[in-house]
Amino acid sequence: MTNRLWVLRHGESTANVQGLIVSVPGPRALTEVGLTARGRGQARAAGREGLAQGLGPRTVVVSSDFARALETAEQFAAELGAAPPRADRRLRERSFGWHDEGPASAYAQIWQVDRERGTHDGGVEQVAAVATRVTAALQEADTLAREAPVVLVAHGDVLQIALAVGAGRDPHDHREVPHLGNAELRRIGAGRGAAGGTDGP
Repeated sequence: MTNRLWVLRHGESTANVQGLIVSVPGPRALTEVGLTARGRGQARAAGREGLAQGLGPRTVVVSSDFARALETAEQFAAELGAAPPRADRRLRERSFGWHDEGPASAYAQIWQVDRERGTHDGGVEQVAAVATRVTAALQEADTLAREAPVVLVAHGDVLQIALAVGAGRDPHDHREVPHLGNAELRRIGAGRGAAGGTDGP
């Protein structure tokens, strides 16, 4: 892949603070669960970091249409002086099925099944399904990045899987890739950046 392709995890969301999983498309994910004040500040700081890393007004920002990601993308793009973000449903959070609106502690159980190459039930989206849609988004973004830098703004699990795919690893091993903190910006194929944040999508 070109070295002008980046990923950015959303800033701190109200669901992060509440310790809840919000992953199923609907009013909660699409409009209600946005960023906290801290999350908005993190998104703007990520934009300033992007400027320091050579991003700028020509950067193409593509985002999940979930509120917390799209709001991050808007703040980030504004700091860069770039065009408003494009929405891409393929970057939506992994669906956690029957765990939706439940405690974030369920992630550990889900990730263990991933590591064991197990099959999820209860409507939890399989790793292979996430990898298929995120790979398509990555390939399209890689083509765009030949003309200008591209930043994909999305969620924890989706981006962990994207980073694994970008590194040529089995996507089931996505938690072996150093996790992205809230509003952490990382170039595909690079190591962990300096920013930290709340674990979980």
